[in-house]
Amino acid sequence: MERVAVILNPLAGNGKLNNIKDQVERILEDTFSEVTIYQTTDAGDGATYVKQVANQVDLIVAAGGDGTIHEVINALAPLPARPAFAIIPGGTSNDFSREIGMLQQPLKAAQQITNKKTKWIDVGQSNDHYFLNFWGIGLITQVSETVDNNSKQNMGRLAYYLRTIQTLGKRRSFHINLSTPDYEITDDAVMVIVGNGSYTGGIRAFFPEANIEDGLLDVLIIKEASLQAFWSMLQSRVGIEDGYPEGIIALQASEIRIDATPKQAIDCDGERGSVTPSTISVLPKHIEMVIG
Repeated sequence: MERVAVILNPLAGNGKLNNIKDQVERILEDTFSEVTIYQTTDAGDGATYVKQVANQVDLIVAAGGDGTIHEVINALAPLPARPAFAIIPGGTSNDFSREIGMLQQPLKAAQQITNKKTKWIDVGQSNDHYFLNFWGIGLITQVSETVDNNSKQNMGRLAYYLRTIQTLGKRRSFHINLSTPDYEITDDAVMVIVGNGSYTGGIRAFFPEANIEDGLLDVLIIKEASLQAFWSMLQSRVGIEDGYPEGIIALQASEIRIDATPKQAIDCDGERGSVTPSTISVLPKHIEMVIG
């Protein structure tokens, strides 16, 4: 592992990464023989850089927030031959970087990368999209549609969700047909979340015991009647080992097929762009990642 490409979003963290990019480069050059930084300027640039350099480097480092990470992993995951992947966190939540033990100060995270400690991690796939943390429909998407970027940065995404959902006067339930190799579920719900990682909005939220190496995805189905109990559980940090309130269905699967009536917008790691129906699967140990 000697040749490194850093895909850096200079706007992440209100320009914080742009101010220290030269320091990041020097830290990496102390260990790696070849380090090149590629700065993004528009949406899609990160994916373009991955396609250009993936077969020329041993390691791709995404430096930015969750949106940057999502774009890079969606370009990297479908490649037949993939270089290793690393993250320098530079956004608000930095969820998957927390999952793999990266320090939240970018320069310290860059130093961790020079240790070259790696593990092979699972990646989630929803139709032709990929995710590291979660796939969701219902309230988690309905609320995020109303959240402006300033509010997310000031409060943190999950804190904003909690505060907003508690004040919603009308919750839009929908009908789901969900199947896995072991389950068939037909019911009404206000939210369905499929998780790979355990962090959402910067804290261990929906799946505090998630395992990114077990070849399984965690699934939560939340009915309207149990919604308040669920949010109370999140706020009190009650773990999964204590059990879920009645009306919350929890299961694990390697593949999930889900349809909803009416159709629901899908949120993958905070990014939207597709609607149900969806087939969600796990790609076991699909990416070699540098970890903290």
